[in-house]
Amino acid sequence: MISIDSSSSLQLAEMRPVAQTKSIASPRHAMSLFHPDPIAELLEKLYLPQWNAVEWTFPAHWGLSVPADVVSMYVFTQGSGWFVPDAPGSEPIRLMAGDHLITTRGTAHRMLHTLDCPAEPIAERISDPTWHIPNGPDSTAILYAQFSLRELKQNPLSIGLPEVIHLNHRADPVLRSCIPILDVLSTVKREAEHGWQLTVRKLAEIIFIKTLSVELTHGSNGANGNGDKHLMHAVTDATVGPVLKALVQSLGDPWTVPKMAKMANVSKSAFSERFRNLVGTPPLQYLTEIRMQNACELLRESPIEIANIATLVGYESPSSFSNAFKRWNGKSPAEYRRNAKQAIVG
Repeated sequence: MISIDSSSSLQLAEMRPVAQTKSIASPRHAMSLFHPDPIAELLEKLYLPQWNAVEWTFPAHWGLSVPADVVSMYVFTQGSGWFVPDAPGSEPIRLMAGDHLITTRGTAHRMLHTLDCPAEPIAERISDPTWHIPNGPDSTAILYAQFSLRELKQNPLSIGLPEVIHLNHRADPVLRSCIPILDVLSTVKREAEHGWQLTVRKLAEIIFIKTLSVELTHGSNGANGNGDKHLMHAVTDATVGPVLKALVQSLGDPWTVPKMAKMANVSKSAFSERFRNLVGTPPLQYLTEIRMQNACELLRESPIEIANIATLVGYESPSSFSNAFKRWNGKSPAEYRRNAKQAIVG
């Protein structure tokens, strides 16, 4: 061991370059030097009501039928199938091992082993998450996940995504990171320890978010000349982007259009026009939508009292929140919470 007396320590300190005496920025401060990730900001607050996920292994000649207003994700890890939209004139899409497919607008469809296979309702199959057969040469292994759009007035995936996302984690180097997650998911299901179904749902949600992220990255790198509203553009816009971020992070604040315009440092009319052009809805309508989606999540998944939820999402009183929620959803907050609990029990 080398010992250094106090005088030597002083000499060493005096010999150090002056630059090294400067304080080092903390990791938190260092992170602020990087540009914010607009895709993370888009996806961070996604509300996916009635999210469920299962992994199945099917024999030959299987088929699933999914109704409208259910957003579905399929990840094929073995075998193949056909995605068949119910809309007239739509062409079927062939799916192979490694494929990810998401119906972002909740299109009614069938997923079939072959085009002539009969289809059973997805509700019957998803109620049995343990359904499994031994792997064989004709088996098909699928991770399936879904959430419902029925209680929402605005689709949370209306952020510039195509109606159907179709990617492959074997072909896309960024999506390849899903492969070890799928391996963990299969192991969790196979071992079936306590809490395995929750773990499957959470891992599937990670894969869902990753797939959306890759698609948004591809979309933002390409030209978007079709004139569609693209929330990705709004989030990265110097005028609207900071306001969108503030709205999401501070739903409980008393927001007005003049307050938003002041934050953006533009006139009220200029801000409203730019917001509508980029987002597709007026500022206060968009604010109401994200407030109500947040309220739905709190009502469904937390024990917080309705009066406190009203404050959290920006309403001055429980009665004003209840009236706004009923106009938006058709049910009072109490009725919505009661129905949600009954659905979980059922």
